[in-house]
Amino acid sequence: MRANLKSVLEPGKLFKFDRKYVAHINSANCVNCGTCREICPGGAIEEKQREICRICPDCTDRPAMAVDEMKEFTTKQACTTGCPLGISPQGYIGLCRVDKPEKALEVIWRKNPLPSVCGRICHHPCEQFCKRGVLVDEPISIRATKRYLSDNVELQVEKYPKVYEEKIAVIGAGPAGLTAAHYLLLQGYDVTVFEESDTPGGMMYRAIPEFRLAREALLKDIRRLEDLGMDIQYGVSVDKAMAEKLVKEYDAVVVAAGRKSGRTLTCEGADKANIVTALDFLDGINNVEKEKASFENVVVIGGGDVAMDCARAAKRLGAKNVTAYCMETGSDVPGHPWEIEEAEAEGVTLNPGFAPVAFPGKGKKVSAVTLCNCKSSRDADGRIRFDLDKETTMTVDADQVILAIGQIADPMWDVFDNNDKVYFAGDIRSPVCSVVDGMASGKAAAHAIDTKLQGRELKNPLDLRVLNAAPIEEKIYPALRLRVDRPGMPLQEPDVRVTNFEPVEGEYDPSVIKAEAWRCLRCGYMELDVNKCIGCGVCMESCPKGDAITMVAI
Repeated sequence: MRANLKSVLEPGKLFKFDRKYVAHINSANCVNCGTCREICPGGAIEEKQREICRICPDCTDRPAMAVDEMKEFTTKQACTTGCPLGISPQGYIGLCRVDKPEKALEVIWRKNPLPSVCGRICHHPCEQFCKRGVLVDEPISIRATKRYLSDNVELQVEKYPKVYEEKIAVIGAGPAGLTAAHYLLLQGYDVTVFEESDTPGGMMYRAIPEFRLAREALLKDIRRLEDLGMDIQYGVSVDKAMAEKLVKEYDAVVVAAGRKSGRTLTCEGADKANIVTALDFLDGINNVEKEKASFENVVVIGGGDVAMDCARAAKRLGAKNVTAYCMETGSDVPGHPWEIEEAEAEGVTLNPGFAPVAFPGKGKKVSAVTLCNCKSSRDADGRIRFDLDKETTMTVDADQVILAIGQIADPMWDVFDNNDKVYFAGDIRSPVCSVVDGMASGKAAAHAIDTKLQGRELKNPLDLRVLNAAPIEEKIYPALRLRVDRPGMPLQEPDVRVTNFEPVEGEYDPSVIKAEAWRCLRCGYMELDVNKCIGCGVCMESCPKGDAITMVAI
């Protein structure tokens, strides 16, 4: 072990550190939250992933692996690389396991200012990366754990600090805008959020039905942000003139204005009454008193999650027959499997491989939809292609049609594309953008702004998420770990939930959350390179678990 460390901080400038101590991370105590790695000034900490034994075919519910395949999978994926926001699920689940729920929620909140929202509607890519789900049985209930913490734990953090004089404007209080503001405020900037509506949340408030996202959960997250110092100005509609004024008056502007208009069609009869966009339909039922519809046959055009939301909402409004048609086929169908499954349980029928070609009707009202057969495929670049057979058609009854085929951004913003003070975030520049993906783009915009304004390039935590193989003595043997089935999510029964707009999903109780925490295989941990450690001790001070890092005299 070297007593001194030479480090090049700037080209041509060497500094010598006379160290008296170095840090040591106990792999058995580390929950792998990544906090120490992100704060380490010397880049001395990296993530190690334990190899999981998968030789014996009867050891788990998943197929066995060859030795080389097993070793290769060790660094292929982990829940710690699955979250678009860079949160380590193993970190907060591990903190739950050792009875530190407040620290667990803080780990989440610092990277995700909307934990109540994401605990309900995030498409949880981290669970798809969970090694237990791939190698053993089923993934840890990560999203449900986040929801439990956000609903039952009081967050204890200080108000946003004031460090810099630079002022930043954020246009839009949706997931991207709120996240950009959150990260900039954590850095210490003066941030003002401008929202044209009287309520925050953007599309989360306008277009996500209450049976998926309770309004109180959304508003709880936003009230917390405001209590901690986020300034949101409501009822401010930003037109081109005001946007130009903001660009002049502020040091940077984040445009997170979203896509506010639903896409329409131009085929025959597409302008008939009772043909509405998904956004107009959902906005109506979310923000106007819900009334039972008189429509009997509702046809939804689209196969994504928004289409499923529309179809399920139509059932709740009393529609007798609700059918969705989408052009995509096979694995190209855009809706998440669980969203489609819940819709079908409620009586919705999804028919892939159909494209609308006409909307017949008497007078100004639609009475049917004519569809042709369609097949989807992907080209070499992964772009989707459609092959329509307009010679083969069918016509189905419809007294209401909902177009869930995407949204359009306001072209007003195009003039700011090359302005170096303007940063875009959210679905205004991405046609397919989930809530958590929108939040990730808000985070990226905040990082770019800080880099520009301060003339520095801080470490991007997402770039630090590199998986390295742990020593063989750290190997995990699933047969020796806790064998508990993943608990089923409490749900309203389909025949009950179609009669109301109450949340479909319930919540786990504390005992289930604790059991899930113990199901975690604890695949990863942080390891420190002593030759890069400068002995400052910030890793030990920042460790949320408190006993994973110690300073050792040298």
